Amino acid sequence: MQLIVRRKLRDYDAWRKVVSEMDGIRQKHGSRGATVYRNAKDPNDVVMVFEWDDQKRYTDYFDLPEVQKALAQTGTTEIFEVKESFHLEQ
Repeated sequence: MQLIVRRKLRDYDAWRKVVSEMDGIRQKHGSRGATVYRNAKDPNDVVMVFEWDDQKRYTDYFDLPEVQKALAQTGTTEIFEVKESFHLEQ
């Protein structure tokens, strides 16, 4: 399943370090990776598109105390579960 996470960060560089340290934990909870998009006009605004095994595994990950602490310390978070996606041709 796809998951879109939008973060309004306090400090991009500090967040980048924290999010990289969580790679193994995300993988253990079913994350297949993500693409991160950084806003050109606001460098502390990022959108991540994750691939997860299933809903339970990603919610278990986001409910972990260390993940909740990291999210709270680094900024605000919006999470969107993707119901449908499609590609627009040029």
